[in-house]
Amino acid sequence: METNFKYPILYTFRRCPYAMRARFAIRSSKLIVEVREIKLQEKPSEFLKSSPKGTVPVLITNSGEVLEESFDIIN
Repeated sequence: METNFKYPILYTFRRCPYAMRARFAIRSSKLIVEVREIKLQEKPSEFLKSSPKGTVPVLITNSGEVLEESFDIIN
C-alpha cells in the first residue's frame, strides 16, 4: 500500500450513517483528512485494494494502516 500522501484518506458515502459518524468525529477533532466520496455502485479500484470488503467508512492513515470500522476511526 502506498503511504506517500499528505493527509490521511477517508473513503465515505454521504448517506451512510456510519460514515457520517466518522466524518463528524474527524471534524470535531479538527484532524485534516482527504475525503474521497464514492458511489457504492462504482467503487474505485484503489478503494477496493485497501478494503476488499468494500464498505464505508475506511480511513487510511499516513502510516498505511487501514481502519474499516467507524468506532475504530473515532477512537
